[in-house]
Amino acid sequence: PTLGAGLFAAGALIYTARNFTLSRRQLELSQQAMELTERGQRRTLELTEQGQVTDRYTKAIEQLGSNTIDVTIGGIYALERIARDSPRDHPTVTEVLAAYIREHSRDPLPRPTPRPDMPEPATRPDIQAAVTVIGRRNTTNDRGRINLRGIYLPNADLTGAKLAEACLTGADLTGADLALADLTNADLAFANLDKANLADADLPDAYLANAYLTNACVNSAYLAGAYLSGANLA
Repeated sequence: PTLGAGLFAAGALIYTARNFTLSRRQLELSQQAMELTERGQRRTLELTEQGQVTDRYTKAIEQLGSNTIDVTIGGIYALERIARDSPRDHPTVTEVLAAYIREHSRDPLPRPTPRPDMPEPATRPDIQAAVTVIGRRNTTNDRGRINLRGIYLPNADLTGAKLAEACLTGADLTGADLALADLTNADLAFANLDKANLADADLPDAYLANAYLTNACVNSAYLAGAYLSGANLA
C-alpha cells in the first residue's frame, strides 16, 4: 500500500508538472502572439501616418506652386505643420522653403492694378512667410546649414530669427529687422545690411567679410570673434 501511494503521488506530481509546463508554454505563445499583433498594429499605424504625411506634403507642394499668393502662403504654413508633426521630414521642408526663397525672392509680385495709396511691400508676403517659418523652426531637427545665398529680403521682419550657421552670402537685407536674431557663425560675406537693425543680435564668429553695414544699427550686438575684413562700417 505504501509503495502504491508513493507511485500515485509521484505520478500526480509528474502530471501536475507537465500541465504547468504546458500552461506556461501556452502563456508564452499567447504573449508572443499578442506582441506580434501589437507590432503589426504599430507598423500599420506608422504606415498610415506616413501615408497621411505624404498626402499632406504633396498637397502643400501643389499649393506652393500656385499663381495665387494666398494659396501659396497656405502651402508654406502647411509645410511648417508637417515639419512640426514629423521631425524626420523637417530637414526636407526646410530645404524646400529655402529653395523657394532663393528662387522667388527677386520675382515681382503680380498685382492687378497698383494703387498709389497701397505702396509695394519691399519683401513679397509669401517670401516673408517662408523666411518667418525658417526663422522659428525647431533647430534640433536641422541637418546641415541653411542655404539662403543671394536672397532678396529688403525691410523683411527677421526679429529673433534662428539663422545660426546659415549661408547668407551676398544676401540683400537692406533695412531688414534682425533685432535679437541668432546669426552665430553665419556667412554674411558681401551681404547688404545697409540700414539693417541688428540691435541685440548674436553674431559671434559670423563671417562679415566685405559686408555693407552702412547706417546699420548694431546697438548691443554681440560680435565676439566676428570676421569684418573689408566690411563697410560707415
